[in-house]
Amino acid sequence: MNQKLRVSLESPQHGFMSLRLSSGKESFVAVVSHVPYDSLRDLIEALCNVMASDGEVIVKWNSEPEEYDFKLAARDDSIKLDIVRYPDHRRLTAASSNVFSFRGSRLDACLPFWKELRGLHRRIAQDEFDRQWRREFPESEMQELTKQIRALKREVESKSLGTAR
Repeated sequence: MNQKLRVSLESPQHGFMSLRLSSGKESFVAVVSHVPYDSLRDLIEALCNVMASDGEVIVKWNSEPEEYDFKLAARDDSIKLDIVRYPDHRRLTAASSNVFSFRGSRLDACLPFWKELRGLHRRIAQDEFDRQWRREFPESEMQELTKQIRALKREVESKSLGTAR
């Protein structure tokens, strides 16, 4: 049985943001930085990619000095998310460790991120977000993700209606 994925993004302050994921007994918590990667934009683009087609994408996060890779791998209707921790910017594979894993349908994996990103966007005025995160909120990427989420929800609903008949 799949565990439900929960995602929490705290409003940014001074270029940092708390990021929490949990599923069943597993959890991941980090305070991430706005530099050197544009991780929030990269995350939204990665979610769009894995919703649209099979493949693997990696989103890099900096937690100073630790770094994390969010590896999203989509195949058929499922997505596997692995979070890999590196002790520093050198990102040595030998020193890395897998700190979180989740597997679920495309909707089960992407919907919690979308809901939390939408909530983050609504909680803070745009100019305040830009000032606190020190990057603009990725508006156009979020619009694309919203479009894809809505299309996937319609597809899943129509499939479940078709099997219910």
